[in-house]
Amino acid sequence: MSLLIESIKLLDGQFHNLSFHEQRMNRSMKTLCGLGEYFHLESFLTKLERPDKGLYKCRITYDENSKEVEFLPYQYKPIKSLRIVEHERINYEFKYADRRLLNKLFELRKDCDDILIVKQGFITDSSFANIVFKSRNRWITPWSALLRGTQRQKLLVENKIKEEDVRIEDLKLFQSCKLINALMEFDAPEIDVSNIVF
Repeated sequence: MSLLIESIKLLDGQFHNLSFHEQRMNRSMKTLCGLGEYFHLESFLTKLERPDKGLYKCRITYDENSKEVEFLPYQYKPIKSLRIVEHERINYEFKYADRRLLNKLFELRKDCDDILIVKQGFITDSSFANIVFKSRNRWITPWSALLRGTQRQKLLVENKIKEEDVRIEDLKLFQSCKLINALMEFDAPEIDVSNIVF
């Protein structure tokens, strides 16, 4: 099995959203390795020495035999523009450490800050985050997301966002969008849809 990764927000010594990270790790291990034994992420992490001040990405690299953890200082890089990039066969259902295809697509961004990947006419994700779109007072996330991100799952459970099909031609129906992931929560800056370019 290829190595998997899990990226978790650590803010002032506190881990965020652990139950959703734990669910994803266990689903990945069960599906890819056939492991039925449940992994308790919180008890594993709380035994580790960790920074107690500041914002860090807790990055776990793992497979069925090993788990390596590192704490990386995190600083948000503003994303103000997205370029549409199409790939008909891309698959990133599991959070693999191997991101070669995503990195290759990211290189196509030209003068934009990031990409917005389209698969078979449907909007999916950026190179590193899920996306949500604003339509009046509603927030929509594409049903066709490549990766079911933990922040995305949390917001769905909290009914702050809804899951729907979003096609390229639907972009004109929205006013703005946000990128969300484990370290970029729902208070992330909005991006005007006019800054999504082809």
